[in-house]
Amino acid sequence: MKRNNLFSSVTSWATVVVVILALVHGSLSDKVISVPAYFPNINNDLTRVTWAHAVNSRAKLNASLNDDSMMIEADILMGQLDGSPPGTNPIPIMGHPPQTTSDLSLEEFLTTILKSGKHKGIKLDFKSKEVFASSENIVEEVLNKPEADFPVWINADVLPGPGNSPVVPVDADYFVRTVVKKFPSAMLSVGWTTFINNQIEPYTHHDIGNMTDVLSRNSVIQPVTFPVRAALAAKSGALLTNLVRSSIPGTSLTIYNSNSSDKVDMAALRDLIHDLGKDKVYLDLSPEMMNELNQKGTGSVLSSASGLVFASIVCLLCINYYN
Repeated sequence: MKRNNLFSSVTSWATVVVVILALVHGSLSDKVISVPAYFPNINNDLTRVTWAHAVNSRAKLNASLNDDSMMIEADILMGQLDGSPPGTNPIPIMGHPPQTTSDLSLEEFLTTILKSGKHKGIKLDFKSKEVFASSENIVEEVLNKPEADFPVWINADVLPGPGNSPVVPVDADYFVRTVVKKFPSAMLSVGWTTFINNQIEPYTHHDIGNMTDVLSRNSVIQPVTFPVRAALAAKSGALLTNLVRSSIPGTSLTIYNSNSSDKVDMAALRDLIHDLGKDKVYLDLSPEMMNELNQKGTGSVLSSASGLVFASIVCLLCINYYN
């Protein structure tokens, strides 16, 4: 009798814990300002989201605020503003390695967007732990303002991935823990460093396992987006599809291409997008790649031709039958 009571008690507590976790997850998910909610005209088709890339200068920022892009992507590193006196301490500036100077600081970047009142989202790509640690208070102050009612993504490559890249990942636990704690309205975007030499290596179960371990031990129970390199993603379709489907609802891939010389299997990439669903895939690609991706590949043409042949045979059989 006591065992039955104990079992009932444990079961009841387990149910309570599950309910509490579900409520917490729902609460955190509601705080995140999502892209499809902010841009309802895309009808939940994430592949329709448009991007302004490497907005790391005043000129590019002004241009992106007045064009038809939806998301403004920018890189942050430690450096100095143009014209700073020698010996000036480095600050978070907008730029991509190996840059060390810029005419735009992170603080000015965020303030300009906030004051513009434009209907834009932003993606902040941090290149090192040092710059992220120096930036977190700046970002937190801006995101706490009531005008900051737009999507904000906080991104970094936090783990080594395919190709043994020489780039040092941002400290995974520090980055993830800080984003979850300080920026509850932001989308966590975490990826892998990659390198392509002579051979394109796919993402592996080891890569995926390391990432899910980071999220688990830092108690991430909100949607995330995983940035994946197009050439590698095309070779990892089943693995990436399973990753997203087994994650928190609202989780997505962001397929990007950082090097125009990458050889991308467009048919395989097209299959990945189709299998996962356009409500779970962002495409941060060049216009040329988008055009190629939207064209029907040879496989599709062959399938259509096979369908026509099959239909013709059926018609002939029907004619012979009724005659």
